[in-house]
Amino acid sequence: MNKINVSIVGASGYTGLELVKVLLKHPRVMIRNLAVRTDAGKPYSELFPILKGQCDQKCVDIDVEKIANASDVIFFGLPHKTSMEIIPQFLKFGKKIIDLSADYRLDTEKRYINAYGVKHLDKGNLPAFVYGLPEFNREKIRQTNTVANPGCFPTGIALALMPVLQAGLIETETILVDSKTGISGGGKTPKPAFHFPECNENVAAYKVASHQHEPEMEQELSKMAGKPVDIVFVPHLVPMTRGIYNTIYTRLTKSVTAAELHNLYRKWYQDEPFVRVLEKGQIPENKHVAGTNFCDIGMVISGQRLILMSAIDNLIKGASGQAVQNMNVMMGLDETLGLN
Repeated sequence: MNKINVSIVGASGYTGLELVKVLLKHPRVMIRNLAVRTDAGKPYSELFPILKGQCDQKCVDIDVEKIANASDVIFFGLPHKTSMEIIPQFLKFGKKIIDLSADYRLDTEKRYINAYGVKHLDKGNLPAFVYGLPEFNREKIRQTNTVANPGCFPTGIALALMPVLQAGLIETETILVDSKTGISGGGKTPKPAFHFPECNENVAAYKVASHQHEPEMEQELSKMAGKPVDIVFVPHLVPMTRGIYNTIYTRLTKSVTAAELHNLYRKWYQDEPFVRVLEKGQIPENKHVAGTNFCDIGMVISGQRLILMSAIDNLIKGASGQAVQNMNVMMGLDETLGLN
């Protein structure tokens, strides 16, 4: 059985570590390059001692030609605003590319500027990237060489809303989203708000109604609904290492029973390996999805209001696990390989 040659550019961050951990379990993958911007020459297990004896290969510099020639699939775990500087150099080699940054998720440069405050350096290639939410874009992912992996917040929120948006069961102007995220969502580079004395025993909202993921969510939710979707998004930092919990408040456009709604979700996701619709009355919890590629969804109807809840691991389904899921789809493999 032929192995798929895989490289990771930007392997030294949290998403890089989770990618390596998942790919080491993948029966069809051979990791060829672990490319870093600093620490080249060091064994990967020196950067992450948890992998001592499991991944001791040396990190390498970002040598575009060498990495491209050795790879069938290249993952990019670089920071936002950095991927668009480096990925264009790889595109000419025709390899399959999965970008975990936000640089290719938005359809237009205008949206990118509004979200990230800078011009896009590779706007001509934005249309070539498929938004990598397999449950929504599986066939497009199957046919492309370039995937933009979704953000962590948008993943859990989109999966919770997709069935009712596509069924036209909720108003699209009154969607309120309250999200809680673990500290690892801020990345590996230290920031004052993420220091232990600041975030321990504390909960705080941040980037209220101005988070950079909001345009991404509205873009993709509008595609699902077939018309503009407007959300109010309020994220909160909570003192846990990993995980995202979303509580979404919507208004129904017509009366449905809890049983009818539950059946809709069950039918919608019955063939999806990583979306679990909980039993009626059950509420998702982060500890039940930690370390997995699952998204758990629960729902409650209160009068004309529908309250949806979803939980994911931000580093797995919200990043690296979903990236491997996308690779499996792109390569025509069993979607669950390396992820169960």
